[in-house]
Amino acid sequence: MRDTTRHTILTVARTIFAHRGADNTTMDDVAKASGLGRRTIYTYFKTREELYLEVINREIDVILKQLNRVAGMKISPEKKIARFMVNHMKTIENLIRKDRILRMEFLKRSEKVENFRKVIDVHEKECFVTTLQEGTQLGIFLVDDYENTAALALTTLKGLEQQFILDNFGKSCRETLELLQKIFFRGIKVPT
Repeated sequence: MRDTTRHTILTVARTIFAHRGADNTTMDDVAKASGLGRRTIYTYFKTREELYLEVINREIDVILKQLNRVAGMKISPEKKIARFMVNHMKTIENLIRKDRILRMEFLKRSEKVENFRKVIDVHEKECFVTTLQEGTQLGIFLVDDYENTAALALTTLKGLEQQFILDNFGKSCRETLELLQKIFFRGIKVPT
């Protein structure tokens, strides 16, 4: 029962935060929308900020599971990096589509978004580095500096996010991502 109540609170809070933003949501709003008493909400979460952080942590967990799923795939390093790139943009797209407040935060490059991303960025970079190392060991890639190569790829992806959001992740975005992949792989693949 306790886990079900907690899950209900988090699910309802996620929806309200998505529509109103964390700053415009009260614990009373969450209580009313969930059909629970305010006292019950406070039993699980002492403050609105604590509730908001838990909602964010759940989102981060979902994203990290997606990254781990791609990292664990038995595919070539080249295909894996391409999947990481697509997964990166799909993750942003999915977050933005279900949360109009988060969309605005992404467009402003707000501190909230940057804090949210730190954990994801570290894990995403680790996945890129590992895959670059694997590709180099297999003789597919020619990479001297794994850390900086991964950072460059991820910084480029992050740089494209705002334009992709403004274009509503349309056809031109897919074409741009494919072009980025071609350029990236030309730079790191062993010449044939």
